[in-house]
Amino acid sequence: MSNTHYYKIPTSPQNYSGGNIISKILDGLGYRFYWVTEGLRSKDVEFRIVESTRTTLELLLHICDLTEGVRKVANQEVLCPPFNFSELTYSELREHILQNIEEASRQFKAISDIEIEGVKLLLEQGGENFDYPLWNVLVGPITDIGYHLGQVALNRRASGNPVNPNINPFLGYTI
Repeated sequence: MSNTHYYKIPTSPQNYSGGNIISKILDGLGYRFYWVTEGLRSKDVEFRIVESTRTTLELLLHICDLTEGVRKVANQEVLCPPFNFSELTYSELREHILQNIEEASRQFKAISDIEIEGVKLLLEQGGENFDYPLWNVLVGPITDIGYHLGQVALNRRASGNPVNPNINPFLGYTI
């Protein structure tokens, strides 16, 4: 995948299956992520509004964890946190997040409505195995990604480098 994949939102599927709806939500997050992180400077990545908040880099590492989990759910792989992406450069981290979103979107699009009922978040933690329904992924990690993208946008504006005002998630492209 090129790091320009979410420069615009991909074409919508022909039907409204459960997998297609989740895929489209992920595509919207990919588009927002692309533009909220496009053109970040070192100053922006290291910025935090106040000492008690996360830096933009810390937010991006958390978003990476979330997208890694969503990708694993889409592939029905077991999550074994904690993940560690701290060794990645900013560019590598950004690309990894975009790849996670793209792969999860592609996988969900391929899941039939019958199959989607069996999709679960499979978690191994502390030697124990847990599974959670897909509902938890929708209201947990997927919505959390959007929440944290808002924080990245806020940090970016506060550090003097606001997000491109011409992005248009409603239309799916940048004017």
